[in-house]
Amino acid sequence: MKACSINRQKIKQMLKILTIYAAGLLVGAISGFLPLISLLAGFPILIARQNIGLVAARIMTVACLAVTWLFVDPLSFIFIGLGVAIGYSLLFWRNQCSLGGAYNLSIIGGAIWLMISNWSVRLMEKKSLLSVINETVERSLIYLQENMAALEVYSPEQLEFMTELQKQAGALFSGNWPVIVFVFICLATTFCLLLLARFEPAVALQLANWREARAPVWLALATLAAYAMRRFAPDTIPWLASNLLSIGNFVLLLAGYTLIYYYIRRLRFSWGMGLLFTIYLLISPWLRPILSLIGQFDALFDYRQFVKAKTEPQQ
Repeated sequence: MKACSINRQKIKQMLKILTIYAAGLLVGAISGFLPLISLLAGFPILIARQNIGLVAARIMTVACLAVTWLFVDPLSFIFIGLGVAIGYSLLFWRNQCSLGGAYNLSIIGGAIWLMISNWSVRLMEKKSLLSVINETVERSLIYLQENMAALEVYSPEQLEFMTELQKQAGALFSGNWPVIVFVFICLATTFCLLLLARFEPAVALQLANWREARAPVWLALATLAAYAMRRFAPDTIPWLASNLLSIGNFVLLLAGYTLIYYYIRRLRFSWGMGLLFTIYLLISPWLRPILSLIGQFDALFDYRQFVKAKTEPQQ
């Protein structure tokens, strides 16, 4: 019981963290940078875990959700709550585990939060969360188009483009929301890991060794299966195959990039070579598929083992 007690000093620290979080929400709401705040919404929980303790971090999770509910609209609460859920999920991660374990926990925690949110929206609004998001996006685009037309400075082509965007935005989000959520979770988890690296040297060491990271074997196999589905059975769950291909190719692209950088460092090329490679990756349309393919084969065969077998002494 003594280890779980919350004294007055700890309460003051928690209130200080919560006040900074509330100020960040207010600034984000005024400036329009709430999406950035949602990426960092897990910070108060992790800071409380490091400075105060695990019990305080759990209390901070509830407090952050309560403050968010008071400050923002329900839809923004769901997105910011997703960031809070990611921070809470990382409480179960230990720095001796792999970085992949941290991302897996974040994906599980984010999926649970979205399922709870979808169930709550269905209970209150009698419609799915995705439908509510589509309606909100459509209303926002209509409002934006009306303001653009009222200013009388935009050309008819620009206004026509906004009309087409309004028609396609809902379908575009409905078909690609798993990719958007996946990228959001990955970015939020990365920011949280960078914060943890400030407190824990073991996490900083793992992040410093990012060139050792490989894509999971199951993702490489799932991407191959999705490609086969699109190639030989395009009418079989096209939505699932398309999103799985997008997520898989994104992760495998990063894995291929880390492998190339691993060999650049092993072969003692200059940092300028790595910079030129990164720039070429950004402007080249054909290098990205090749890197995804490299990342896929690396996940299956682990090309780093060939270098380690030659450089490390035999046991």
